[in-house]
Amino acid sequence: MQPSSPPSFSEHLRNYTIAFYQTQRNAFVIIITLLLSLYILTVPDQAADMIHAVIDDGVFHRLFQYILLSTLVWSWFVYGCTRMILHISPVGLRINNECDVLLRWLPKVGGIIPALILAYAFWTPDQWQPYLLILESGLMLVQFSWVEQNVSVFALPDRWHFSDRYTNFKQDIRELWRHPLGRLVIRTGVVLTLFLIAFFSLPVQWELAQRLRPTAIIIFGITMYTFWGSVMVYFNDYRYRPLVLITLGYLILISAFNDNTAVRQATGIGVSPISQRPTVDAHFARWVDARRQEDGDTIPLVLVAAEGGGIRALNWTAETLIRLDSIIPGFSRHVYALSGVSGGGVGTVFYTAFLRDFAEADRARSFEQFRKVIRDDYLSGVSSALLFPESVQRLVPFPIPALERAKWLEDSWAGSYYTNLKLSTLDSSLTQLYQTRSGYNYNLPSLLLNGTLAESGQKIITSNLKLDARYFKNVVSTLDVLGTDVPLKTAASLCSRFPIVTNGGLIQKDTMLINGRNQQYGGHVVDGGYFDNSGVETCIQLLNNLIPSIRRLDTADRVTIIPYVLFIQNSNPIGNLPHKRSILQEIQIPLLAFLNSWDNGSVTRDNMFNSFMDRFTNPKTNYLALRLAYNEKYPLGWFMSDSVARSIGQQAKDSISLKNKELLRLKRAFGRLGVKRVVN
Repeated sequence: MQPSSPPSFSEHLRNYTIAFYQTQRNAFVIIITLLLSLYILTVPDQAADMIHAVIDDGVFHRLFQYILLSTLVWSWFVYGCTRMILHISPVGLRINNECDVLLRWLPKVGGIIPALILAYAFWTPDQWQPYLLILESGLMLVQFSWVEQNVSVFALPDRWHFSDRYTNFKQDIRELWRHPLGRLVIRTGVVLTLFLIAFFSLPVQWELAQRLRPTAIIIFGITMYTFWGSVMVYFNDYRYRPLVLITLGYLILISAFNDNTAVRQATGIGVSPISQRPTVDAHFARWVDARRQEDGDTIPLVLVAAEGGGIRALNWTAETLIRLDSIIPGFSRHVYALSGVSGGGVGTVFYTAFLRDFAEADRARSFEQFRKVIRDDYLSGVSSALLFPESVQRLVPFPIPALERAKWLEDSWAGSYYTNLKLSTLDSSLTQLYQTRSGYNYNLPSLLLNGTLAESGQKIITSNLKLDARYFKNVVSTLDVLGTDVPLKTAASLCSRFPIVTNGGLIQKDTMLINGRNQQYGGHVVDGGYFDNSGVETCIQLLNNLIPSIRRLDTADRVTIIPYVLFIQNSNPIGNLPHKRSILQEIQIPLLAFLNSWDNGSVTRDNMFNSFMDRFTNPKTNYLALRLAYNEKYPLGWFMSDSVARSIGQQAKDSISLKNKELLRLKRAFGRLGVKRVVN
């Protein structure tokens, strides 16, 4: 009998392909988490800036050490979970030489991929971090091989013994618990989960998450989800026990009952009823009286629109407004209102609180502390809440408001403001911001924070003013729906609930129906950028509301109001023809269309309103845009590296100056304050 010839290359390739499919069909959750991790840690501009911040601090800084530690934990869990799925009671594997090789090497190869993903994310040839991560991946491979040879729990069998038939749930549990490695993986995963949830559920004001920073937090979150996804897949049987589908159905079912996104409401003795909010007309009359010295005065009136854009917009908005205060004396006192969207809205809230808390003579001295507030790390708190406390909420069939991640973001803002400026202003209510011992504070600009009501697509505004529906058509008022005030930090979040990072905020009120029953109406407030990311439209609506009063003052009291609409823009104003995108176009193209139209909508409105202002002749309205020199490395999330923050601050210093002819013209308008108009 002739000996059989060795398999050809094509037969080896076919056998490896079949073996890889058979093994990874069971371990697909590991591949999915690794691919998602690669995207999350390398593609978004926020991820690049987080990595850049760690590089700036150096290899010996604790932030990089935390990343090395979290990557080590992640690697061991990928290795252990892959072995749990492939080596303990799998069904349907056809054992041959190729399958034997994959069963022995896939867990080890999978275990070194986390460090390689981080090395790719950190890749900068002249820095040490990526090389140390590559070294860590090599050491992990050595560790995996060593424990398999020297530690009995991790030992690989000489031959594989797998069942040929499907087992029931009880048998799978028994088989997993009998296996020493299975017990070790389950115990370690449960202990790690409990520790991470407990650790990241501690008060955000303790700043424990901020010490780790977002990258390490995300890695720990990926590790936890890798473990529980692997456990679910281990027990899943798509024919007899579709645990994945059962879990998905359960989560969908209880989502109708565990909505914990109801927004905070302001409580306390000092909170005024919202019925006491001034109307726009009444407020404007008192605002003019506080600035008019005599008949014939010329009074500039500035309406500011702050475009959305995460922490990039927050910094550019605050830096621009503070810079304008420094080059144009009296500027802030003549800003009538701030219309903010998303991060730009948060910037207007911080700026207004700063104006209220510090007298004009003290602001220059306190500005560096204020800068620490606008440049702080707000991503760590919200990402830790998303990955850990909110994971608990998704499984519980009733709402636990304290676990909502948007509240953690709000508390991060308030905590940073208190830590750096020693004031709890953001914890007070929106209307309290304008209350003084002597009455209403007309020296502060009013806030119009723009959100979107998800259920109807309407614009929703959170404001200290009572808005007139004749001018703000089809606009919902947050406080009128709630029937009460909200904390200032909550008002800021209601315009900046960007998808995924934060969730929609639930507002609702009881309405009596004809049949005598109460019905709750309302919806979820999401980011204002869904409707209009520029904030300019709200300025136009407000200006239309003010025009009758402005004309009346001009005719009756001989007071000239010079309106300025100031647009603080941070998006890319250049509309070059882009390169096409073809990979995964069914998924990528709709997302690109949504996100890029969001960004370019501000440019379109800027151009439209700039030309539209020429129609305002009585009064003659000036339109001015102050644009951040766009840089794709400026992030949209809630974390900003020191180098990017310094770059934006320097740009404000360089570009917001009296070299700008429009700003020089604005300053001259302020120079005419108190100058009587000559009457013929």
